[in-house]
Amino acid sequence: MARFVFPLQPVLDARRRKEEEKLRAFARAKAARDENARDLGRLDGALRIGGRALHEFAMTGSTASLRLYDAHLGYLERTLQSREKSSAESAPVLDRAASELYAANRERRLLEKLKERRLQEFEREEARRDERELDEANARSTMGRL
Repeated sequence: MARFVFPLQPVLDARRRKEEEKLRAFARAKAARDENARDLGRLDGALRIGGRALHEFAMTGSTASLRLYDAHLGYLERTLQSREKSSAESAPVLDRAASELYAANRERRLLEKLKERRLQEFEREEARRDERELDEANARSTMGRL
């Protein structure tokens, strides 16, 4: 029995590697976005807590301490704005990585479907060949008995 050989196997292997590379790039972009979102949540929480603390401390605290709280809240606000800007800039990167991953996946699946069809053709042809050989062997044995 002949062995099935897909002539485009090197191309399919290259497409698989490309898809894996795009998957890793997508995972990195998603991890960066998720980390940024966690940082935004932490900073937002710290800013709210600091704002409440500043309000409470304003009633009882010294002016120097109030300035210190105010400076810290200013730092948190600037950091939060910087993270929000970074988050807005990372969204298109994630979208691009997702679209590249989708395209690479589509290219690989296309070749895999072609390979599957060729394998089915090969198997049908092999079955026809085996059937012909059996028919010929049966015909010879029938002729030999006559």
